Amino acid sequence: MVLKVFRSKKFAKRVLTGLLIIIIPAFVLWGVGNFTKGPQLVGIIDGEKIYPADFARSREGVKAQVLLTYYGNFDAISQILKNRALVNFMAWERLILLNAARDQRLAVTNTDVLSFLTQHPIFQRNGTFDKEVYSYVLRNNFSIIEPRQFEELIRENMQVQALRRQLLKDVSVSDDELLEYYKKANDKVELSYVVIGKDIFLGRDTVSPEEAKNFYQTNRDKFFEPAKVEVEYIELTYADASGKDSAGRTLEKIYPELTASPDEFQQIAEKYDLRYGKTGAFSQNDVIPGVPFFKGFHDAAFTLEEGAISFPLFSAPDEDKGAVYVLRKIKDVPRQSQDFEEVQETIIMTLAEQKRSALSQKEATRLYKNITEDNKTFEETVEASGEKIKTTGATGTTDYIENVGSAGEIVLIARQFEEGAVMPPVAVKKGAFLARVDKIIPADEAEFENQKELLRKELLSRKQMSRLEDWFRENQSQVELRKKLEYL
Repeated sequence: MVLKVFRSKKFAKRVLTGLLIIIIPAFVLWGVGNFTKGPQLVGIIDGEKIYPADFARSREGVKAQVLLTYYGNFDAISQILKNRALVNFMAWERLILLNAARDQRLAVTNTDVLSFLTQHPIFQRNGTFDKEVYSYVLRNNFSIIEPRQFEELIRENMQVQALRRQLLKDVSVSDDELLEYYKKANDKVELSYVVIGKDIFLGRDTVSPEEAKNFYQTNRDKFFEPAKVEVEYIELTYADASGKDSAGRTLEKIYPELTASPDEFQQIAEKYDLRYGKTGAFSQNDVIPGVPFFKGFHDAAFTLEEGAISFPLFSAPDEDKGAVYVLRKIKDVPRQSQDFEEVQETIIMTLAEQKRSALSQKEATRLYKNITEDNKTFEETVEASGEKIKTTGATGTTDYIENVGSAGEIVLIARQFEEGAVMPPVAVKKGAFLARVDKIIPADEAEFENQKELLRKELLSRKQMSRLEDWFRENQSQVELRKKLEYL
């Protein structure tokens, strides 16, 4: 009910500024102050070194872009800004795009910036730009207080947008593309099928010692005891929202002391009567006794340099029950080569499964040839093999097929055949899938007309994203990231 009221345009205009002041700071508990300390590089873009202060500034640019783009959609603002990893990725991409925009001399004048800001509804009162509202929003939502600094961020954002428009200017969606996009998602098929399970070939999958040894020799560079790390940590647990806030304030208080004297990590923990722990060496997939398994702990431990202190890590950021940790890396344990004897059993199991999969595919191919080359029916061929035919009913790309799994790839293949045709075998998790297309059920084209413009926006967005991804790939040689963005 509350969100429904928030989404009301009349209500949004009346309380917009106040809500933003409440919402934004809550999602960036640690701000950018701690992040900017230290000389370590975040990365290099086209030969230019990117330091933590540069990255922190780009995060502020992202925050400004999100706030100004979604100013009336509080749900979107919250979902984006509370996701630190997402904001970090956006900040890094912004730096890459901004560098390219400057290389192409895509200028944004003072007049352009002034026009954008004075016409934006967030800074208006009674339909006109209000300097007091402008100052109030900046002061309460950004670490950059000076209007001049904020306006330079907006100039940069406008340069990035200009580059995006240039990159995407030729991206469009034809009616034929749109119809095919709709049909792929909404056509359904009915299939008669059989799965030649790979496990029926147990006993025919023997792997000799020579095969295992040869596989090891060929793939020797892939057999390693994984890299490990050892860390010490401080843990604060909490059982509700109040406890979570208290834990955050405690760490915010002692964090500068930890970063200033990392070698006194344990002493500082004991000084404030906080739970201190020390791990043995562990890999990315190991469970650490006494610590709940969450990806952030492991990734931060492996990202840190020896002796470095992590940012606070919440075991469940979106929940009010959990724990928050600060880590200090003690040492790295490099990966070690594994001898054949250590991995022999794993190799044998892998090769045996590959043999069973190959045998199931071979059997399915034999049945397929009997049908397509020897003019035998699907039923008599399958029954002669001792297998039982199953049917799918009307099935689309988002459905599942019994004993097979996701129907997506199979439906897309089946659409290419006429009714009554037998598809070539498809490898699936349990073996090989052989099917006859009994019926193709075309998508409702009248419904297509109803959804056409919405689908056009969706497909255009996908194509634009694909174009940008291609551009980033083409320019990746100019970019070197030194830190994991998820945990900056």
